[in-house]
Amino acid sequence: MLKAKVDEILQDVNRLPAISSVVSKVLEKLNKPDVNISDLAQEISKDPAITASVIKISNSAYYRASKPIRTVQEALMTLGTKTVKEIVLLTAARGILSQDLNSYQLEAAQLWTSSLLVAELSSKIIQHKKLKIDKDLAFTSGLLCNVGKIVLAQFFAPVMMQLKTDLKDNQDPFPLLEKKYFGYTHMEISEKLLTRWNFPDELVDVVAHYLDPDQSKVNPLLTSVIHIASILIVVSGIGIDIGGESVPISPFALQQTGITDQDIETYFVHIPDLQAGLADLLNV
Repeated sequence: MLKAKVDEILQDVNRLPAISSVVSKVLEKLNKPDVNISDLAQEISKDPAITASVIKISNSAYYRASKPIRTVQEALMTLGTKTVKEIVLLTAARGILSQDLNSYQLEAAQLWTSSLLVAELSSKIIQHKKLKIDKDLAFTSGLLCNVGKIVLAQFFAPVMMQLKTDLKDNQDPFPLLEKKYFGYTHMEISEKLLTRWNFPDELVDVVAHYLDPDQSKVNPLLTSVIHIASILIVVSGIGIDIGGESVPISPFALQQTGITDQDIETYFVHIPDLQAGLADLLNV
């Protein structure tokens, strides 16, 4: 049982994926209803990499800005605070998710593609079913739900080989096998990471329960949307890792969202279009 080792790593800040302190402060400011745009622009501008990324992504075809954006302040004025928050988190997530997960048999490019697609499909489901959830919240939740795999994959490649053998003779959902070998599922690790980064409770809850949405305590509807989107992306063959397609769609999630078999078919057929529409973001 590697739980003690995992605990040791979780205590060692230097061995964990890091997020810029600017991102944490920006999130904090954005969670306040009376956020001041100049303050926010100033905060974002403290991190040159995030500033450059916000300006670049704001001008991408994906966001369709009405005029060229030259500064963070212009991005905030033109696209709005919610969109800029989405872009800041996109930049932060890209930094964390840009590594190969060899032991999960997943390359960095695939991990990023699948994370973006889960984010985008979640947003589309919300629009299609007219659900009362912020599109940017769904996008961010979808983006981050696999972040825990990075910790497990980085340190435990040898165990993954045993796990692979176990998979052949085992019909259990993959998270149960993660728990058996590591003492944690990747969802539990994601939960710990997002808590450490001071992310809002709603996001922490989604990453903790996106594969068992009926356990969601904060926003079961949002968690159900991310659940369905993530499974559809895996079933479409994008970002499929060592765990394969071992988690079925939860009836609870279908009931929460009102998604029908026909809806699922429609979403599935449109995944290649979604991927084409994300071309700009796939290369950030």
